[in-house]
Amino acid sequence: MAQERADCKRHKWIPLLGNDKGKNVPTFLFTCLRCGDLKVGTQTIKISRYRLDMGGLPINSVAGIKLTNEPVTASGLIIEASVDAVATLGMPLYVVATTGHFDMADATTSNTSPAVALAIDTGNGDNKKVLLHGILKFGSGWVTGPGKAGLIYISTTGTLTQTQPSGTNQVIQPVGWALASNCIYFNPSMMYLTHT
Repeated sequence: MAQERADCKRHKWIPLLGNDKGKNVPTFLFTCLRCGDLKVGTQTIKISRYRLDMGGLPINSVAGIKLTNEPVTASGLIIEASVDAVATLGMPLYVVATTGHFDMADATTSNTSPAVALAIDTGNGDNKKVLLHGILKFGSGWVTGPGKAGLIYISTTGTLTQTQPSGTNQVIQPVGWALASNCIYFNPSMMYLTHT
């Protein structure tokens, strides 16, 4: 079995060329003429038949790639606002008519709905980020809430659910779509029904 090549002791870097309006121009991606390593800016990426090293961390196979501490990510229409509830990530929020602040939305009654936002920041107070429309992704999946593709509603306990509320006077409001067990497309409907 062939062995990996030894580290190059004297790199001879040349820039790879890109095309800008029909002209070849140098890029910030370099290759070594001696060993074939790649470099982006000042960061060397070592590539061989057997491994890929980025920042000194070897990746020996696709099965070996694992992201840890993946951050919560949100994209879309995000604002900072005052949140009265002690918010948890992904908590549905409605706007309190008397204050204009956000509070926990639930399907118990139309007094605590419709949900118009999802909490991104935890806790309560001013300058908390909330998602009005877009994608919210959790690093390790939902603790409660959607787990498969399908419609998402607000629950009677102030969480997200894929079970439509069915009690008397409870609010049925679709607020989005589960894209995966850890990702939601949030697009709340301003039209909702209540059970009679």
